[in-house]
Amino acid sequence: MASKTQKLPVYFKKQAVLLKKRRVRPTQIPIIIATWSIEANGFRGLLNTTIARNGFVTGTVFENTIRGWYDVPSGKITFLRFVPGGSIPGINNQLYEGYIQRSTINRGITFTGSFITVGNGSTAQLNKFSWLARAIILV
Repeated sequence: MASKTQKLPVYFKKQAVLLKKRRVRPTQIPIIIATWSIEANGFRGLLNTTIARNGFVTGTVFENTIRGWYDVPSGKITFLRFVPGGSIPGINNQLYEGYIQRSTINRGITFTGSFITVGNGSTAQLNKFSWLARAIILV
């Protein structure tokens, strides 16, 4: 009489374990110091990031200071760009959010996402914009 549940042969079980160990998600890219070519809402410049072991991000974007967080398991970066000027201090700051991706074509690494601003002539309809950063130097 056959049992209701079939047991897999041992060699199948070992192969499944080996496949799980080799799998690395492309979002789990360890970045410590990097320089990126960024395009945000049609403006081009440089994004410099330094990421601490706890995920704290410091650096510059468009020559303005940034502070934020990078989550390695999800590949998500969130940072605040401190933009000087404006009639109210801090009103021009921009909140960036994006995800890291590895290109299958040229094996390049990019961040893509959006940012929100409340200053510099933004309106209720125009306050969220896209951005893309391509890695130039990764350390």
